[in-house]
Amino acid sequence: MGYWSETRAWLFRDPAKLIRYLVLFACCIVVIVQLYECFAKLYNPPISTHSYYSLNETIEMPAVTICREPPYKEEVLTRLSGGACPHPKYATCWMKYPFGEISLDEFFENSTHDSGDTFVFYGLNEDRNNVVMNSSLHFYMGRCYTLRPKESAKRVSKAVGYSIMLEHSMLTTSVSDVDTGSVGWHVFIHDKKENFTEINMKGSGRVEYVFVGVNEEIEIKLQTQYFSNVQTREEACSDDEDYSDLKCGEQCIWQDLADNMQCSGPWMHEIASEPCNDSISMRKLISDYKDVYENEDDFDCDCVQPCQSRIYTTFIQNRKAFNQPEPRTQIYIYYTTKLISMIEERPSYDTTQFIADVGGSLGFLLGLSVLGLIGILEHMTLFFCGGFIKKMQQKEQAKLEANSEDGQSQTSDETIDIEIAYKKKEKQPKY
Repeated sequence: MGYWSETRAWLFRDPAKLIRYLVLFACCIVVIVQLYECFAKLYNPPISTHSYYSLNETIEMPAVTICREPPYKEEVLTRLSGGACPHPKYATCWMKYPFGEISLDEFFENSTHDSGDTFVFYGLNEDRNNVVMNSSLHFYMGRCYTLRPKESAKRVSKAVGYSIMLEHSMLTTSVSDVDTGSVGWHVFIHDKKENFTEINMKGSGRVEYVFVGVNEEIEIKLQTQYFSNVQTREEACSDDEDYSDLKCGEQCIWQDLADNMQCSGPWMHEIASEPCNDSISMRKLISDYKDVYENEDDFDCDCVQPCQSRIYTTFIQNRKAFNQPEPRTQIYIYYTTKLISMIEERPSYDTTQFIADVGGSLGFLLGLSVLGLIGILEHMTLFFCGGFIKKMQQKEQAKLEANSEDGQSQTSDETIDIEIAYKKKEKQPKY
């Protein structure tokens, strides 16, 4: 009872002080919450997106990947497999396949079309030397060819863009028991640092696709969007110029299939597994690969996104018949402007904003400034370390006093010696 009575008496004696303490306590709670938010934003700053247009001196041309349709030579597949085989995805290709006599590499190599069967002419700015061409083997798409520019374009027009003339060997679809699709060319337009993959190109969102038929002339106008992402603690990205997340995803899927089957196919590049050597394992591998290829869901792979990427948007400017005696196709791909849409991510909180927020919170709610903080630090130092500082000062004072007494004693001795010598000198007789 005595404690509560004294407390009540103290409250009634000075209620204004109680109100000040309560307000100070509430302000301290608010300051602590705000400081926590400031440190959280400094540790993981929020990201803001900035969009603007840039008119460049040069402009980056995309890579163009061309795949033939139908992708395989049906007569070669049938002859080598020993059964009806319009496409390797069908089981009839592997029921009588001579695994011990014909290697799978030879089977796919001979049944796909080389560059001589595909290109009549290709070039950038009407020069083939401005383009690097690479080929790649795929299971569904067969052999595809990717054209990459050697340098950026300084001018924009139809004459300085891609000019590609393709030659086909069929005017109608396959007459096999299963339709292989339309006759023509699959054209994929993508960033030149990305490697073409038939699995991830469908759902990547960064690839433009156009199908061009035989005896057709098409003009494709390009527009570019440049994306720059910021690496955060939750989401990493790669700055490596040679990195391709699409290729990383494809390698991940191939490795998973090879681990499950303990064998691989010729289209599964850079996979350290022996090729499948019997009909059952090959058909099972193709069946599993088909499930992944037709699945719309993303495969679980630890592949980071690139920090910088380009997305190309296509517009069909003109599409008309290409009257040639041979089954040919003409493709033009070009820019009409150097204007690029830039989309950049930037951290929207930095050290300067952190100091401003902290200073604003402390000054507005607690009335603190830099000088006030210095005074608080001084009082806290004296409160927590005052005893230690006092002891050190006492020790230092004792040393100074000891040194002072020694100095005075030595001075006194020297004075006595001088006085004695002087008196002795005075007592000497005079002659």
